[in-house]
Amino acid sequence: MAGYYFVQTEVGLITCRARGRFRQGEAKPLVGDRVRCSLLTDETGVLEEILPRQSYLERPLVANVDQVLVMCAAAAPSPNLSLIDRLLVTAEFMQLPAIVGVNKADLDTEGTGAALKRLYENIGYPCFFFSLKQAGGLEELKRHLSGHVTVLAGQSGVGKSSLLNTLVAERVAETGSVSQRSGTGRHTTKHVELLPLPPPIDGFLVDTPGFSRLQLPADLQAAQLDQYFPELRRFAANCRFGSSCAHLQEPDCAVQEALQSGLVAQSRMDSYRQLYQELDERERRY
Repeated sequence: MAGYYFVQTEVGLITCRARGRFRQGEAKPLVGDRVRCSLLTDETGVLEEILPRQSYLERPLVANVDQVLVMCAAAAPSPNLSLIDRLLVTAEFMQLPAIVGVNKADLDTEGTGAALKRLYENIGYPCFFFSLKQAGGLEELKRHLSGHVTVLAGQSGVGKSSLLNTLVAERVAETGSVSQRSGTGRHTTKHVELLPLPPPIDGFLVDTPGFSRLQLPADLQAAQLDQYFPELRRFAANCRFGSSCAHLQEPDCAVQEALQSGLVAQSRMDSYRQLYQELDERERRY
């Protein structure tokens, strides 16, 4: 209903009508906003004020997120490392802590999921390897979700909706299958939704429409990109050409030396190169 909002309160979920000023140009409420409202009945109220936002994301359009859970799968669909790294870079740029969840441990016949866990843990990201189908390996993840407003991100078909269903202990999201023809997931979430997690987890999960590509932040520049790859940032400080080094093919580049020594993963360097070229092309156009 236009002009009406669902608000989670101490007495439960209520439907609030927005004051006229919200419809006349004042900032409109977003999913995740903390608000003040006046109760009319046990189930209805009036939205009076939007409290100051601690964070704000444009895509998905949501406020007060304090953590990003980047999800992928060990198989079906195959992990899209480029997308994972793109999402992690975006989280770093937004100064949001990121964690990585690898689903479908039951399908990990080639050790892909275990390798992903090692890769991202070595970089410094908490990484959780689990099977939603078998309901195993979720306890550590639950502890990291407790007390946070966490936005879910990742390609379609990796189990984001299934994770919501499992954690909330009821069917809150439609689940989809992986396309047999393309091996990619079918989109099942149509809108952004903030879902409360029950005790003892508490906190909230933000469900978002599935996607396979994410536009990089508009303010992110190619010359700054290495600062949003934690392992590259460590080695970049020792580059011969300092902050002017692109780390692509320059001589005596500490990042390239770390790559050759196995201290930087090739997949991460491939993602860096791809994103750097994308940003460089964007800057040349404008």
